[in-house]
Amino acid sequence: MNKKITIFLKVIVSFGIISFLVNQVDFTKIIDILKNVDILIITYALIFLSIQVFVATLRWQFVLKCQNMSLDYKDTFQILWSGLFFNQVMPSSVGGDVIRGYYLKKQGVTLGKATLGVLMDRLFGMLGLVILVVASLPILFELVDEPIAHMGVLLIALGISLVLLVAFFTDKLPGNFGHLKLIRGFYALSQGARHCIVKRYNGLIILIISILIHLISVVAVMIIALGLGLNIEWSGFLLMVPLVGLMMVVPISIAGWGVREGVMVVGYGYLGVAPESALALSILYGLSMLVVALPGGIIWMLKRSHQAPIKK
Repeated sequence: MNKKITIFLKVIVSFGIISFLVNQVDFTKIIDILKNVDILIITYALIFLSIQVFVATLRWQFVLKCQNMSLDYKDTFQILWSGLFFNQVMPSSVGGDVIRGYYLKKQGVTLGKATLGVLMDRLFGMLGLVILVVASLPILFELVDEPIAHMGVLLIALGISLVLLVAFFTDKLPGNFGHLKLIRGFYALSQGARHCIVKRYNGLIILIISILIHLISVVAVMIIALGLGLNIEWSGFLLMVPLVGLMMVVPISIAGWGVREGVMVVGYGYLGVAPESALALSILYGLSMLVVALPGGIIWMLKRSHQAPIKK
């Protein structure tokens, strides 16, 4: 019952925010913008978002290797893309993570190690996102002359940074709560993540790949904006796209719908972009991510139920 209530609330948030935005703008202008989209340029954006999946697979391979799990690229790719599909189509934002953990367990990995393999990948993805957001703060102060916006972004960046700091050092916090099963899991995540960072050059490689993944998103949104005929400076994308990604991590909506649109309309509004243009850009970006995730559903359906165990 609690899960149903949570899903219902997420649906309400997504449709509520989108409905509010639609009622605040001239929807006919949005339709006109979308009608004039350059399909060829949008295709380029889809190609970049597809490349992002291949790069994300490489990062996950490095994360799994840190836990002494050797999974070939093809299997890692299939599991990851299947997870992306469920992240987009399931009401729960962790649906894709469950799928990834499930298939890792099917490979002969223990449930604990499979869970850590997925959570650590999420953790490093978040770390790369925060690094980009912090790095783009000078752009914020240059482009946006609004103290409230400055304070809001700074608080968000500080809050997420503190969460990451706790995640990486939970086992070092005062008090011993190792007798609690849930806390033991957090301890294992912290220890595993730190080990992954200091193990040879793995940590640096994973961080570089994480940042690259989010930069691909920036480029993809720039291309979509070009296809819509929008004139936005590149620095605006470098500022807004990571921030949008950071806000979408908060599990309060369906696959980020509504939250993404709200942040993009407000954020690009500070950069002088009309709300209709920002909303059209956000909708097309969301649809593009959905299109790229769809092959993961086909992979999931065709995937063989029995697979060889991972070498451990």
